[in-house]
Amino acid sequence: MRSLVIEDEPQIGAYVSRLLGQLHGIVDLVGSIADARQALDNFKYDLAIVDRMLPDGDALQVVTALSRSAERPAIIMLTSKDTKEDVVEGLNGGADDYLGKPFEPQELIARVRAVLRRPRLLAPSVLSLGNVELHLGSNEAVVADTKILLRRREALILGALLMRRDRVITRAALIEEIYGFDDEIESNTLEAQVSRLRKKLAELGGDVEIRSMRGIGYILRLATPR
Repeated sequence: MRSLVIEDEPQIGAYVSRLLGQLHGIVDLVGSIADARQALDNFKYDLAIVDRMLPDGDALQVVTALSRSAERPAIIMLTSKDTKEDVVEGLNGGADDYLGKPFEPQELIARVRAVLRRPRLLAPSVLSLGNVELHLGSNEAVVADTKILLRRREALILGALLMRRDRVITRAALIEEIYGFDDEIESNTLEAQVSRLRKKLAELGGDVEIRSMRGIGYILRLATPR
């Protein structure tokens, strides 16, 4: 899952981003309409948390545009502009939910889970191939009946590969899925993380293999019996 937080208050934005990060996935944080549009031009999002009043205008215009897109994310407006009229305007403008500030973190998470229950956004809670399972939301994997807690990036890589089992995922697509748009990525960062994940699966007796397709990307499939 990839989420976009549009919030110009740095502390609130960082706090909301941390909360969403616990749900598994990548969270991008921007503080203006212009930056939000740039992010949306580059990435597909499953969820957007949107503050209304930003330095360069009312973000309701972003919400309305998003709600009309072919592959719209779930949208929650999180704002101090929370009169009854504001809420009606936001919901009519395309938001799925509207939460006023200040807010309780548990309520925000509950509302996020609720809007993500829409059928087209539902994802399985467990992904598996052979004797390897990944439990989404906890970064916990089970390999040959042994539980292991993966690093966050390792879990994201494994999740992306399991979602495309037996199909090649390009290096560029994998990078886009597991890193934030403002992350600084060295040339060998992805390869090093894939190598660590591959080693962990092998050491625990996993019956899958992550094959590198030179110049293209990676593929996850059942290992060939020896």
